[in-house]
Amino acid sequence: MRLQWTHDNNKKHTDVPLIKMYSTNINVIGSIPDIDMIINNISNYAHGEKGENIKDNFFNQNIYNIRTHKSRSRFLRAINGVFLQFRSRDHQTVVYSLFRHPNLSSLKHTALFFQFAINDKLFYELSKNVFLGLYFAGRLSVDKSEFTSYIYDLRDKSTDIENWSDSTIKIVASKYLTLLKKLDLVKGRLKKEFRHIIPEDETIVYVIYLVHSLGDENCDILKNPYIPFLMLSQQNLIERIKKIALSDFFNISTLGYDLKINLKYAYEEIIDVIAKRY
Repeated sequence: MRLQWTHDNNKKHTDVPLIKMYSTNINVIGSIPDIDMIINNISNYAHGEKGENIKDNFFNQNIYNIRTHKSRSRFLRAINGVFLQFRSRDHQTVVYSLFRHPNLSSLKHTALFFQFAINDKLFYELSKNVFLGLYFAGRLSVDKSEFTSYIYDLRDKSTDIENWSDSTIKIVASKYLTLLKKLDLVKGRLKKEFRHIIPEDETIVYVIYLVHSLGDENCDILKNPYIPFLMLSQQNLIERIKKIALSDFFNISTLGYDLKINLKYAYEEIIDVIAKRY
């Protein structure tokens, strides 16, 4: 069983099982009115603020002006459950180092997407099997029905969601697209259109460090399950990685079709290096 680090600044870290079940986290996260609420919450933990103070600000002080206590509870629980779960100390370090930085907002949006994919089974599958499939097929727009169809089919196969109503499934699909818009991956109000996504070099560097921090046994970067979310074809990705390697962020080696990367900086250093270079 894979182990996962959870974080509470009032406690020592403990290993807990990473449970890969389908959930409605997408509904809750997609309902959060301002993406900065998520970013600020992660940043507070990254700066070492005590969990009890964060909860007091969220609930009692209501610093984000969320109307009901129930909504505040749902939002905070989902934020912590999705974005503040880590596979290893290194994973936590590379995420927190980014969210301690005062700027790099675009990179933080990317990190949110990857964290959601790493920690939530349904978000990962919708992103990989539907969103990426449509994007690489050259589609200009994406409709909610593509996602509802996928989840309907999933409902027939999985006991996790066999009791989900049609209404729940439609809300999940809608909130998924709402979140993608907030993360600048799609645009449009009623009809969602793909943005033309060309990741910056610093994004590729950070994502490589992020996926390495997960501690997966397969060190071939091209076989990493999260790398496709950079939205690059494999050939384009290889070319970009080889070019970036010349900037001294990592060493690369090839063996047959494998592309292996050896990092040059520590996980706690990479954000400072990126910030100085770009």
